[in-house]
Amino acid sequence: MNKKMMTGLAFLRKMMLAAVLSSSILVISCGDSDGSPKLKDSEEKTIYETTKGTVTEVEEIEPGDDYKIIDERIIDKKENSIAIVHGLNGQIDTLSLAKIDNGSEENGYRNRTGLRSILYYSLASSFFNRNLSNVSPNSGYYKDASAYNKSTGLKNDLTNSATSRKVRVPGTSSKGYGSGKSFRSFGG
Repeated sequence: MNKKMMTGLAFLRKMMLAAVLSSSILVISCGDSDGSPKLKDSEEKTIYETTKGTVTEVEEIEPGDDYKIIDERIIDKKENSIAIVHGLNGQIDTLSLAKIDNGSEENGYRNRTGLRSILYYSLASSFFNRNLSNVSPNSGYYKDASAYNKSTGLKNDLTNSATSRKVRVPGTSSKGYGSGKSFRSFGG
């Protein structure tokens, strides 16, 4: 019986060699040594955030959740932004946009689920949305053309008073699952 026995020293050498090889493979596969995640083809974008707030007046058109924007004004402090709601019954409610954004059960808001969606198509959306370039009044949500035209003119005032900052966003090749390719299979 001629069995080869490995001595403790030979075993230790093989284990050290395996450890060195696996750690070098790990370092090579992880990329740079700083350990920070990398965005492939990232782009730098400028984001504009408004510093001013809005007062948006809406009028209930039909009972329930049908509203139209009747007027908008710009105020100095964004955190003081409000929505003034004129109900069909003559009742006027003043709602804080901060409480609407937090999902608060502020008096008068809990029964108006469609109100927030209307505000997204007005200048009040600058309160909910951090990027001012995504704020664009939609004429279909305004009561008349003069209210819409006034709001589009006021958007320029919001833009002129906005602060800017630069952010890195994913580029074209890393925008998500299956970007640029179809995964569908056609045929039998």
